[in-house]
Amino acid sequence: MRTEKMPTDIRKEQIVEAALAILSDNAAPKLKMTDVARQLGLAPSALYRHFKNRDAMLSAILEHIRTMLHTNLEKVRQQTDNAVERLHAMLVRHGRLIREQQAIPRIVFSDEIWGQKKERRQRMYRIVTGYLAEIEAIVVEGQAKGEIRMDVEARVVAKIFFGIVQPAALLWHMSEGDFDLEGHINDAWTLLLEMVVRR
Repeated sequence: MRTEKMPTDIRKEQIVEAALAILSDNAAPKLKMTDVARQLGLAPSALYRHFKNRDAMLSAILEHIRTMLHTNLEKVRQQTDNAVERLHAMLVRHGRLIREQQAIPRIVFSDEIWGQKKERRQRMYRIVTGYLAEIEAIVVEGQAKGEIRMDVEARVVAKIFFGIVQPAALLWHMSEGDFDLEGHINDAWTLLLEMVVRR
C-alpha cells in the first residue's frame, strides 16, 4: 500500500481527523489504530511512525479539541470588543462545533475513551478549566466596561455558560441529532442575557 508522503504535522492532523470521523459513528464500538489506518488508506505501521500507541493518538485528539475551543475564542475576540456579543458568538460557535464535530460529545461522555486513564481525565479537566477561565475573563472585561452587571460573579457566569453547552451536547448526542440544539441555545441565551446584562 503506497500513499503520498506527507510532512509529519500534516499527517498527524489527518490521523486525528480520521479518528474523530470514526468516533462520530455511533456504531463504532471502539477506536482502533487499524480502523484509522484503513480510513486513511495507510498501513497500520504508518500510524506508529507518528503515534507510538493508541493512548498517544487519544492524547492528540484531546489536544485537537483544546485547539478548536481556543481557536473559536480567538476568532470571537477578533470579531467584537463587546463582552455580551462575545459570549453569544461563543454559544453559536459551540452549537456549530457540536453539529460539525459529532465525535466531541462522544469523547467527552465515553467510558471507553477515558477508562481508568487518570492522566486523560486530568488533561480533559485542564482543558475545560482553562476554557472556563477564558470565559470568566470575557465576563470580567465586560464588567470593567459596564456591559455586564457587577453584582454577578464572573466565575459563576462562566460555569452557567458552560452549563448551557454540556447538557445540549449530551441530549443532541443521545438523540442522534434530533434534539433542537439551536432552539435550546437561543432559549438559554435569552435567560443568560437577562441574568448578566447591566441593569
